[in-house]
Parts: sequence; structure tokens; C-alpha cells
Amino acid sequence: MKKLSVAIAVSAVAILGLSIAFAESGKPASSVGGDPAQAAEPATIDGYRSAHFGMTEAEVKKAIKADFSVDEPARAVNDTERTAVLIVPGKTLVPDSPPATVSYIFGATTAKLIQVNVVWGDAGGVDAKQVVPTTNALAAYFLDKGSYAKDSVAVNQGLPDGTVLVFRGADAKGRMVVLQLVPIVDPVDEKKASKDKPVEFKKAMLRLSYIANPTKPDVFRIEKGKF
Repeated sequence: MKKLSVAIAVSAVAILGLSIAFAESGKPASSVGGDPAQAAEPATIDGYRSAHFGMTEAEVKKAIKADFSVDEPARAVNDTERTAVLIVPGKTLVPDSPPATVSYIFGATTAKLIQVNVVWGDAGGVDAKQVVPTTNALAAYFLDKGSYAKDSVAVNQGLPDGTVLVFRGADAKGRMVVLQLVPIVDPVDEKKASKDKPVEFKKAMLRLSYIANPTKPDVFRIEKGKF
């Protein structure tokens, strides 16, 4: 594998070798939110595995039991957003990839499933040589999944904070899947970086999110004009 490096001005394709995975996916560009005449079946994003958007905590626990043989997942509360979260850590979801943590998020007002996050690595990241092949495999998987809503697709975009938006797409109902690679850069190496010599990263975090309503999530927010 070529040396891994990241810089905002550099294409994510060159960084990750994602062009190889995309070329192998067998999908013409028009099938990704493009020409309807050549498009594949519409993509459907309704949750993760047996857990579907709109399920209650009790229903999601049954889905977790079916998918991962876990009877009692850990539970946490986001005090700021007033959401509840069921957490399943340490699962190998892709062969030869690091273990991932799956988090199921329930709405502040409905108490029903609104989002699922699958994360490989934590704030400290995992070996980039392990997580990049997983990134490639998932990118190809989502491109093969079907056609997405017009103008919803983004592929290989560098974000201002250094994160790589590997893939984003929404279905006809506006439900969205987002795959992001977050390079973990050593501060010492970052200081040594320059335009001609981008900073190298040895660790990264991969985050996959399935979102029921990305424009109006069911989380607590203070209404405008209240203060």
C-alpha cells in the first residue's frame, strides 16, 4: 500500500486509493443519483441490520439480540440533546477490520430510533492500514446499493477539519447514510507539514452513520427567540 497522507488540498482518491474500489464496484457514474434511464434500483436507508427507524428501545433491544446475541446493551443519555443511546461495543463487522462500536440513538420527543452510528476506533484512532481497506469496502458497498436521491451524493470530499467525506447519499424519503474517515494526526507531525509535504497519519477513525432525518433531527434545541 502506498504511504498514507492527508491534506485538505489533496484529493481523497489519491489519499485512500478509493478509485480502485469504485472502479471495481461495477456501477456507472449515472447510477449514483444520475441519469434515471440508466439508474439502478432506488437505494433504501431504513436503519441498520434488524434495527429500523421508528423502533422503540424495547424493539431495538430485540434487534440487537438477533444481530449480535447481546441481551443487555449499555445505555447512556445525551444530556444536551436529551436523547438516549444503546451501545454495543467490540464487534467485528467486516473481516480483517478492527472491532467497531454500534450506537443506537433515540429521539428526544418520540423516544424512537432516529440514528445509528458505527465507529471503528475512538478519539485515539486505530491503525490506518487496517481501517483504510474497510473504508474502501464500505464505499464500494454503498455505491452498489442502488441509486440515490438527486443532488444528495457526495464522494471523496475533503472537509476543512481534515475529515474525508468518503460517501454520502440519501434515499427518496430523505434518510441518509454518511461515511467519514477522520485522520488522527500527531501534533508534532502536523507542525512539520507543508504544502509540498502533507502531514502523514498513522491512525484514523472511521464513522458510518444512518440518519432518519438529517435536516430536522429529533433532538432538544432551544427555540429561536426564546432568549
